[in-house]
Amino acid sequence: MYKLRIYKLSGVDKGNLDHEEFFNTKDQMDKRYDELFKKDLYGLNPTAWEQKNGGWKRLEGY
Repeated sequence: MYKLRIYKLSGVDKGNLDHEEFFNTKDQMDKRYDELFKKDLYGLNPTAWEQKNGGWKRLEGY
């Protein structure tokens, strides 16, 4: 199981978590990440996570 954490891009809550989207495969997550990624957003781009051993581990390179 994989998830993307999507962050608020404007307003007083800018940078805070907006919502999470869950995926069964890494390919599904990668496709959605490519749709959301914007080079000029820097730290506001989604972060990618993988479920391991009952917890979530952040994936590097996203």
